[in-house]
Amino acid sequence: MFNELISFLNENFQTLFIISVFPGLSFVLGFVIFAVWYQRKYLARLMIRMGPVHCGGRLGWLQLIADALKLITKELIFPKAANKFLFVFASIMLPVIPAAMIALIPFAPGLVIYNASGLSLLIFFAISTLFPVIGVIRGWAANNKFTIIGAFRNIYLDIAGEIPVFLSSVGVMVWAGTYDLNEIVLRQQGMWFVIPQFLGFIVFFLGLLAMVEKVPFDIPTAETELIYGPNTEYSGAMFLNMMEADYVNLLAWTLLMITLYFGGYNGPTIFADPVVNGVFWLILKLLVAITIIFTIMISYARLRIDQAVRMGWNYLLPLSILNLLLTLVLKYLLVGGVWG
Repeated sequence: MFNELISFLNENFQTLFIISVFPGLSFVLGFVIFAVWYQRKYLARLMIRMGPVHCGGRLGWLQLIADALKLITKELIFPKAANKFLFVFASIMLPVIPAAMIALIPFAPGLVIYNASGLSLLIFFAISTLFPVIGVIRGWAANNKFTIIGAFRNIYLDIAGEIPVFLSSVGVMVWAGTYDLNEIVLRQQGMWFVIPQFLGFIVFFLGLLAMVEKVPFDIPTAETELIYGPNTEYSGAMFLNMMEADYVNLLAWTLLMITLYFGGYNGPTIFADPVVNGVFWLILKLLVAITIIFTIMISYARLRIDQAVRMGWNYLLPLSILNLLLTLVLKYLLVGGVWG
């Protein structure tokens, strides 16, 4: 039996490495740790503060590990009137959904966890629709007025951002002539799609901020109004899962934005190995993107829910439709047909 296990590991080493290490589980968890640390230190620098300095010296690089250990060892507290099954189910499933979305993103030529055979973008969106559903369940299951209000805000905000994001992505599908994320990346070797799809990118980016619930769209978890929204009643490891889900969701949507508009893993050849070269450029673009998102977080005040919904329906939705119409016309005039 031991020999069979060794043989299985040897035959499937590459697949197991991709799933468990990169770009799989270890990378996702590593990004969460890095993103929270980077956000704390970067925002502290912008506010002329030190940020975490007690764990890990001046850089505070051990602070996140200390926080995680503290949360894991804390008691799990369940509200008396909560639906315990759904309460626990939501905390487990919430980070899984964006992690499944990441499985469809090409990180380099041939480096993707799951090859969806030409339908990867559509499957990405199909999976993403589950995230707000589980998000609403977590708020409802806690049976707390703050969590329920946060859950309803989650619904409103998601509708305001999700539809414009989907429609702006259709413009990329039409321009590329494919639903496959890897093909979309390959067709940006000469020019990033952010140039012909600039209007769609603006809509996508603003919708992305709403989808990941970062300032100024952190309306469902508004601390000054709702304590912590749908996450209010979670404690210990379940609260850690909720925090992890937020940053895994940020990672998934940011990677999609880079893939659709900024050439994905395309970039000048620095490393001889195309896989290493592709990973390098994708990670570099990811770092730039989250830096911009974190800068926006500290630069703007939180919107009211009515302002966010009005922006989504009155501005982003019409602009996404306009972008799609312009894409159809321009593609027809340049190519002589819509698909091709």
